[in-house]
Amino acid sequence: MIQAPVLRAWLDAAGGGRVAACEAAARVASDLGGGWCVVEQAGALARARLVLATERVGVSGALRAVDPGSSRAVAVVEAGQAWPTWDRSGRRGAGAYDTPREMARAVVRAALDAAGGEATSGLDPACGPGAFLVALAEAGVPRVRGVELEPAAAAVARIAVPGADVRVADALGSPLRRADLVVGNPPFVPPERQSRALRDSLIERYPWLSGRFDLAVPFAAAAVEAADLAAALVLPAALLSQPYGAPLRRAWLGLHRVASLERRAKFPGASVPVALLSLSIGAGPGPVSPSGVPAATLLRLRRTPLDPCLRMGDVEAAEAVRAASAQLGDFCEVDTGVVAHGPLGGKGRLVRDEHEPGARPYVDARDFFSGRRRWIHYRPDEMHRPKRPALFADGKLLVQRLIGAGGMRAGVDREGLIAGHTLTVVRPLPGCPLSLEQLLEALMHPSLGGVIRVEQGARLDLYPKDVRGWPLPRSWLEDTDSPLDAAMGLTTSQAASLAALSRAR
Repeated sequence: MIQAPVLRAWLDAAGGGRVAACEAAARVASDLGGGWCVVEQAGALARARLVLATERVGVSGALRAVDPGSSRAVAVVEAGQAWPTWDRSGRRGAGAYDTPREMARAVVRAALDAAGGEATSGLDPACGPGAFLVALAEAGVPRVRGVELEPAAAAVARIAVPGADVRVADALGSPLRRADLVVGNPPFVPPERQSRALRDSLIERYPWLSGRFDLAVPFAAAAVEAADLAAALVLPAALLSQPYGAPLRRAWLGLHRVASLERRAKFPGASVPVALLSLSIGAGPGPVSPSGVPAATLLRLRRTPLDPCLRMGDVEAAEAVRAASAQLGDFCEVDTGVVAHGPLGGKGRLVRDEHEPGARPYVDARDFFSGRRRWIHYRPDEMHRPKRPALFADGKLLVQRLIGAGGMRAGVDREGLIAGHTLTVVRPLPGCPLSLEQLLEALMHPSLGGVIRVEQGARLDLYPKDVRGWPLPRSWLEDTDSPLDAAMGLTTSQAASLAALSRAR
């Protein structure tokens, strides 16, 4: 919440532009409460969107328009005057979510621990209004530098830490100046919000980039390259497991030591799961903290996920199950459901809540698991991704593609339901030795799910290729009356550890 003196200072200086207004607000915030007050008060104003008042309006501490006489109004602007308002879409487009005080402090502590406790210089390559710069200075790092693309945020950072060297630049535009510690919160920007020119330039710089990589991936690579002793970063949790991050994870495990790894439920304001990662530069390969699993063990995994829930022996147990198993894709056709919209419009053209002549029963994941049934006019030429109708005709399993807090969900369908793209279809091929119920047992078995978790990491999406690769112990395929637990050949403790891993979130 913005305090009244800070907001009034911004309004009084707004005629000079956004940078001048943010500098004025930052100076008042500094007098009120020092560096953190600057970051949290003036920093919010630096991220705001400017609008012109069409009438006299009050502005709340949350930068919302309210009645001028409201108790929530901390300032009043006249018609025609510029005022700052909350800019959710702008923040999302730029990936500009500023780091809370305690998280910034935790990351700096992790960097210092990874560096052995001492450092003379620190850098944040996406410093925003300066949270990590304040945390570095607070921790006693004498020389603090920041790079920031947005001039208003950089102006705030300079006032938050008066001795800091803060430059307005694109940290991905050229190699960064090195520092003992590199800390920060790279911008989280998915491919949909990246320009083609930007992606091309990044791939030219990092040829190993591929797929639907988030901007945080090359940013994290550049940050770690600039560190002499340690790097500690707030990263989207997906970077630890998605295939597009595998080359970077392999490089880090081979060169550096993972000094700490912590997964958090979400980032404040963004609702994005994040991970706090610190690396001791040049100290690898070594054991990964907190699990102690050797880097060499993780490097045996094709996708090399970094998972803080992994424990000693999990990789070996998963490898033993995999070696003794066939794959579900050897016995079943596995594919996504239909995308029931297309070039002519949304799925409302084809999907109905009530039955109509010629329509067929249809479910998405929510429908299927709640028992609801809808109806679809199956017109492949009007669908973005049609499938063969025969995929849905026989008995099959339907698997929810998103793994939520409650874990994986799957069920048997013998109604011939058309499945939407939020479901994956598992249809036994001729000669499959397992019944639908036995296939469901394998898909829902926690220890077999733990094998997938070891190999893939804490993934949210369960893609068809992941389901095709689901392990089916060969001895169980040969004798389906035998217990599945015994067919895996695991000790009780190994099975329990894999099962616990499959449930971890």
